[in-house]
Amino acid sequence: MLKSVFLEDLRDLLQRDDPIDPDMELRNIAEWDSLAMMSCIAYFDKNFSVKTTISQFTQLRTISDLVALSGGAIA
Repeated sequence: MLKSVFLEDLRDLLQRDDPIDPDMELRNIAEWDSLAMMSCIAYFDKNFSVKTTISQFTQLRTISDLVALSGGAIA
């Protein structure tokens, strides 16, 4: 998956109007909460067949870390 497609999907998943970029810190995104993490878990499972846990998501700092969690599925 192209990174630009993933970023757009993530923006939709977060229901965020403002654009996002890979360098943004997740803690500074108001919409990044436990519900968003659960939605990401489902997204990663459905789109990349990558099984993740909520504890993995709580350790992420940036959107780039989220991209890396895909295991190379996002380029």
